[in-house]
Amino acid sequence: MWPNKALLERDLWRTDILLWVSLGFVHISPALSSIALGLFIFQLVFVGETVPTLGVQRWALFLMAMALCWNLLSLWDSAHTGLVTQSFVSDKAAADLQKMALGKLLIKLPWMIVLGLYAAGRRLNTVLYRAWPVVVLPLLWIGVSSVIHYFQHRAFYDQMVLESKPIPLYSTVYHIEFAVMMGGVVLLMLHGLMQGKVKDVFSRKLLILGVIMLVVCMHILGSRTGLILLYAGGSMMTLLFLKRQLKQLAKVVLAGLLLLGGLTMLPSVQNRIANTIEDLNTTVNGGDVTHQSFGQRWIAWNTAAAQLKKPLSAVMGYGVGVDDVLRDAYDQLSVRLAERHRIGVHNQWLEGAMQSGWISFLSILLLGFFAFGDGSLGGKMGGRSVWLALVMAMMFESLMERQAGILVLIVVFQGLMHEKNGSNSEIKTEYALNDENK
Repeated sequence: MWPNKALLERDLWRTDILLWVSLGFVHISPALSSIALGLFIFQLVFVGETVPTLGVQRWALFLMAMALCWNLLSLWDSAHTGLVTQSFVSDKAAADLQKMALGKLLIKLPWMIVLGLYAAGRRLNTVLYRAWPVVVLPLLWIGVSSVIHYFQHRAFYDQMVLESKPIPLYSTVYHIEFAVMMGGVVLLMLHGLMQGKVKDVFSRKLLILGVIMLVVCMHILGSRTGLILLYAGGSMMTLLFLKRQLKQLAKVVLAGLLLLGGLTMLPSVQNRIANTIEDLNTTVNGGDVTHQSFGQRWIAWNTAAAQLKKPLSAVMGYGVGVDDVLRDAYDQLSVRLAERHRIGVHNQWLEGAMQSGWISFLSILLLGFFAFGDGSLGGKMGGRSVWLALVMAMMFESLMERQAGILVLIVVFQGLMHEKNGSNSEIKTEYALNDENK
């Protein structure tokens, strides 16, 4: 049972513990989280082990890193020279654009470096499933305390849910990124349980209880984007599990129905369902979407998509000027929506495509499925399920434009890629091998 003495005393430096510390610190101090993430990358470079990597996966990771590099170059260029972007840099706005470009570049740079290192075969041992409380407990603590706060002021917050407003969290992380973070950790834990990575029976039962509590917290106070990620990834992983364990079909279906039935009785879930139905009806029937979350997103998506039809938009974007371009496009298309309700893109794939051209971001979207498998239909479908869930979540929020969103991506990649490809075995150290032989 956790903690593993050999791991903690002799081999901790060669593990990814600092990544999970970064995940915990992001709730209270983005600066400390950045430091821990930087040290994790330092470990990956100087202490990580180089393992054999399948050609398909290596090229997928390398091309993802290059596509992201083009995105970063476009962000920088749009605020400085305008040579590779459809830029509109002016002397008046140059200083603000340069500051914004630097901020976005620093946020995305760690993921590009990690992708490049993974493409080179660098890996670290993981403590994800041996020391899962380091990952789960911070989210559980914030989630449960926020749920208690919700019930103390339920009448007010129920109205906020009906109006698609966020419920305050005991975390500095934006509520959508927090929900995605919870959903990502839940999927990683489910993946580990399905793969039998948590050996101790008591520890496994505690983890299952923790996962259930996280799921309940997500339904009480989480955003719809986080729930989309949870259901998309969770349903695929469940189907994979049932395919292997047909005897468990009845138990899993019954447990799932009971859990869903219980969750639909929660007031905030009922409010969210009512809000979603009204939102979709208004959008489909052409009503006033001034106060409708999805309706405003739909208009923003259509406005952004119209900009991507221009010939140069395949390879050239607008860098950090996406919001200004979108604002001008609202006026050009005579959008019937008050200016204060003309929101940003809220879709990572459209926003990324507008930043650096749609070919680069479409490449990241597609190559991710090869990064988690061996290029065949029988590849690592568990990892691909999590990536598909992230892709769907990114269709409703620009997750890569904030520190917490990038951290979620790095966490998912590390959680799913710490294994040697082909042998399907964890990277072993002499200490881990000695422990298994005892």
